Amino acid sequence: MLRLSSRITRRVSQNSSIRLLRAAPILKRFISSEPKESFTRLNDRGDPSRNQFFQYTWGSWLKNNTLEKARRETRFNIENVLSFLKSLLVKNGELEKPQLLANGITTLTNNWTKDIIGESSYEIKSIASIHEGKHHRVYKLSLQNGKELVLRIPYKLESDFAIETKIKSEVATLDFLDVKIGANVPKVIAYGPTRTNPLQTPFILMEYVKGDLLMKQWDPMMPDSETSKEKLLLVVEPIMDFYDKALAITFNRFGSLYFHDDVSVENQSYLPYEESDEALKNRWRIGPSVERVFSKNKKHLSAQQVKQYSGPWDANKPLDMISDVANIQLESLKSRLGLAQADAGNKIENIDELKKQIAVFDNLKKMSQKLFNPVSKSIMNVDEMFKPRLFFPDLDPLNVIVRDGEPVFLDFEHTTIKPFIFANYPSFVAYQGAKIYNLEEDIPEYEKMDDVEKQQYQFMYYKTRNERLWEHALNSKRHDLIAVASPHIKVLKAPYLQALECKSDKDYLFVENAIVQLQAMWNVYVANGLVNTEESGFPIEYTQETLDAHQADLEAHQTEIVSTPFAATGGWVPQDMFAVLKEQGILVEGKNGDYHIETEAALKDVPQPEKTEN
Repeated sequence: MLRLSSRITRRVSQNSSIRLLRAAPILKRFISSEPKESFTRLNDRGDPSRNQFFQYTWGSWLKNNTLEKARRETRFNIENVLSFLKSLLVKNGELEKPQLLANGITTLTNNWTKDIIGESSYEIKSIASIHEGKHHRVYKLSLQNGKELVLRIPYKLESDFAIETKIKSEVATLDFLDVKIGANVPKVIAYGPTRTNPLQTPFILMEYVKGDLLMKQWDPMMPDSETSKEKLLLVVEPIMDFYDKALAITFNRFGSLYFHDDVSVENQSYLPYEESDEALKNRWRIGPSVERVFSKNKKHLSAQQVKQYSGPWDANKPLDMISDVANIQLESLKSRLGLAQADAGNKIENIDELKKQIAVFDNLKKMSQKLFNPVSKSIMNVDEMFKPRLFFPDLDPLNVIVRDGEPVFLDFEHTTIKPFIFANYPSFVAYQGAKIYNLEEDIPEYEKMDDVEKQQYQFMYYKTRNERLWEHALNSKRHDLIAVASPHIKVLKAPYLQALECKSDKDYLFVENAIVQLQAMWNVYVANGLVNTEESGFPIEYTQETLDAHQADLEAHQTEIVSTPFAATGGWVPQDMFAVLKEQGILVEGKNGDYHIETEAALKDVPQPEKTEN
């Protein structure tokens, strides 16, 4: 039987170090300062600050800057906000089903309490723009009675259908975490998932949480010391405590949470989990997954095209989730290819590259039903590993506010229910590079290296250390799920996870590489019953010519990422940095409105930005 260790020790040779240094450069962290609060006079449409109140100001893009900013403009009917709260049906604190009003707004009556909205004087005194995130803009509504609320408006980055679905699911998820689990999350007052409401934009209205981001306590490159572990755990442990509380509930299907009336009649007939409280039995249901892969870069797909692949899935068919991730990517790529071949698309496409991507996701689809054996005796507690559980892709100290010493968790728009074995680690601790557990032991002649080389290996060591802290925290809370830390499990699910993380067209190369990496151990996995097949031989046939071409393309893509300024943020630059670089002549605007780097040498000491979540 194959031993599934939760730790693998690897010495890094000098020959491999050059490749690793290229693939994992150390970038100085730069988190742009928040935009200053901007206000507008509520009754004055001629207010000169009105446009800035809606426009995106936090950063600029090197390419398509005007378009990217326009997609993040968050106009809404300010005048209707004045009477907004007073027009809603209010029943203080009663746990009833969400109430859909005639104006298109749904209210959560259980959160209409004096602690959240006060007892009277619901008139709005002022509206301030307080945050511009990756996916939303956040406004603060100050009421005459002294209470404050948050109005969160999504950017127009995805289809109306995707935005509507995500809002419905996120609100239901927040409600479930609050009412069922007792987690510390903002309480939702009301929401409008479409534009057909008085604000004329999709929105969520929720409790305002005042405090400091937990991220302020997180120093991932903190050198080892007597207190470093304790300081790092001040961030890791509260996040793990929240996750542990959510993991306690196992569901009857895979998909995402919604309120009962927000799913199809067919999905309403399935109970989401075993519930003894009569008041909660018909509150939530499981519907289509809102995981990011089903909406990101899918605006060209119809709602029906997305629905056929986004679930929900039966609890005894977990591998169908992997198949449908491949299917949705194939649907998207084939649609783009058809438009390109008909010369009917709205952008110039590389037809050969589209065909390469289609071939890779075809291979993922072929592999999908074989990647895991859901009844494998080689996986510890395999039944527990495949049970449907909540997964939060944006679980991060950037999305945690510390209020009066207690963490409050934000941002659940892409939450899904999936097997725990398919989940990846939170991004703030996840690390896919070569593991270094001890610098002196794992790196030959480490002490003789210059400072630059040492910093590269220190980066890998600290990333390994932080990931291990997460795994130790998981083991202490849920030892029954620690098999997820096995290096073999990580290798097997890597093609699936890479498919979820594709940000650009070239990222299909990481999916292909994860499939290729499986070849070396495949027959061992077959022999030990880890994979869902008894047939020897790798399911995908690669010629040496194909492998060589893939390796060349992958190295070229990695080199481009490492050598291109601001590649990690998709060409996005924080506005304060953008203004300075432009003034210094480093960023130069071309005739087409795009910007280019006049001299990359000038950027060598410029800290690279890291975009935050909201």
